[in-house]
Amino acid sequence: MEIVCFDMEGTLTPEIWEQIALNTGIDEFNKTTRDIPDYSDLMNFRLDVMKKHNLKLSDIQEASAQLDLLEGAEEFLNNVRQNFQVVILSDTFHEIAKPLMDKMGHPLLLCHNLEVENDEVISYKLRHKQAKKQAITAFQSIGYRCLAAGDSYNDIQMFEVAEKGFFMNAPDKISSSYPDIPSFHDYNDLENAIKENSQFIK
Repeated sequence: MEIVCFDMEGTLTPEIWEQIALNTGIDEFNKTTRDIPDYSDLMNFRLDVMKKHNLKLSDIQEASAQLDLLEGAEEFLNNVRQNFQVVILSDTFHEIAKPLMDKMGHPLLLCHNLEVENDEVISYKLRHKQAKKQAITAFQSIGYRCLAAGDSYNDIQMFEVAEKGFFMNAPDKISSSYPDIPSFHDYNDLENAIKENSQFIK
């Protein structure tokens, strides 16, 4: 059996923090790991902006609930599930991802947690600095082949250890820096590439 490990935001769903930027008019929230590759630095930046503008967890949850999957992502996931196990490896947080998990049919989600007091985000708890890589190597240690797809710098760690990695919806400035990693902007093309790299689909 094989597992396909997906990044979530940008790959299958819109960016939650970009929706927060839209809702609040605060442009700083448009920054993602495409702009600040180190996730701890990015989250520290976001928490500072939240504190400055007195934004709460409920504000983030409201933005998440407004989002739908990217066009074609739901059908794509349903197709992939017919032949593979699906896992979401994301730098999002359990506290804000639930509405999108509902729309994806509740795949296994491995991500981080926020520390919250009275609706205020105090801090966050990262599973591991390279949680995506750790998850894939753990799956491999019990005999699974893993394929991976993502859109940003923090997904390179998955590609380093997966049997095959793919960019999906990555900006040219990122994908062009890694020319050996196939890059797609169409879910049908990605689905075909996943099948072509499977050992079990003939």
